[in-house]
Amino acid sequence: MTAEQLSKLWAFARGDIAEISFEKWFLGQNDLEAPLGEGLHWSLASADYRDRDVVWKLRKSLAQHLGAHEKCECASIRDLAAIPMGGDGLDERVFATIENVRDHGGDIWWLHLSKCSECGQHWMIAQEERIFDQYFLRRISDKVAEGVLAGTWPDEFITYERVLNIGNTFATPCVFSDAMSGSLIWSAEELRKARPEITVDETARSLGVTSKNANRLLRANGS
Repeated sequence: MTAEQLSKLWAFARGDIAEISFEKWFLGQNDLEAPLGEGLHWSLASADYRDRDVVWKLRKSLAQHLGAHEKCECASIRDLAAIPMGGDGLDERVFATIENVRDHGGDIWWLHLSKCSECGQHWMIAQEERIFDQYFLRRISDKVAEGVLAGTWPDEFITYERVLNIGNTFATPCVFSDAMSGSLIWSAEELRKARPEITVDETARSLGVTSKNANRLLRANGS
């Protein structure tokens, strides 16, 4: 199996390639039966890729097969992924090999460049501890990583508002027993500082609170 074929198989297994595009590619490969095994290869070659349940089972079976040969979690992580802090220990497994290379620093305290010590994959990571308790990871190329090391960071996680909006596509914000929690006040302040024209409703959506609560949070820090 070539590195390109392995990359394509993993992309399908983790959900980073459309089903029909993968089917077309897979049916054009003539040398994957041996590395995949007869049973899995037949399943991938004969499946109805328009059936979501079938596709889900295929992805799971393929990930299990491919994962048996991996020394890290990188290949199984989606190109843009959310890793919960704590929980079932996924974060411990992921970060057992992913090591910090460069912090953005300054006002952008959440942003880091990391690299896997096993496979060499670079990741841009936003560590969000206030609202979601999640790590947001973006798979990046070596070329992009070189740019980061030279001081040029991609825009995706460059503002706290973008990080929170990405968080809202993956998870539900934490529910605070104290509607005026320090974490909420600081986050609202962060949003208004970065974009003074941000509205109360936009702030509410980013933080997962009501507009009434967002208005109180903004007033609490003098915004």
